[in-house]
Amino acid sequence: MTHPPQADIRFHLPAGPPVRQATWRRRYRWPIRIGSIVVVLVLAALAITALVVGADERSQITARGAVTVDCGTRAATGTIPVSFGDQVQIFDAEAPDGPLASTRLNELRKLGGDTCLAAFVVEDLAVVDVYVVRIGDDYRKLVPAGALVSGYLFE
Repeated sequence: MTHPPQADIRFHLPAGPPVRQATWRRRYRWPIRIGSIVVVLVLAALAITALVVGADERSQITARGAVTVDCGTRAATGTIPVSFGDQVQIFDAEAPDGPLASTRLNELRKLGGDTCLAAFVVEDLAVVDVYVVRIGDDYRKLVPAGALVSGYLFE
């Protein structure tokens, strides 16, 4: 079988006029390289700073909690044997050697009628999975970290 004759295929174009030299590339080669290195170093420093600050922020929380009390007697309503001004201690549930933080029920907010909230706030509390919160001498409760961050109501 014979093939039909094909046209002559050329892969190269004929020579044309000379291309204008890009002298700006040679002139700005080093400033562009130095500028690029500076930008990369600044971005790397910002990324490392963000990682360090983020890790530090996750290692401490602000714990908030409250107990419903009677505004007149300032004692807890219900079965909790606590009152306004009692000591609040927060322990690590897995290693309750000593308290991680200690404060008092020192904020009193009126809700309505004779009902108030005796609250506490502990800033810069080390993060653990579960805490043991002791209010007064007799009341203890296991509380997860997320609940203390959002504000836990002890009942």
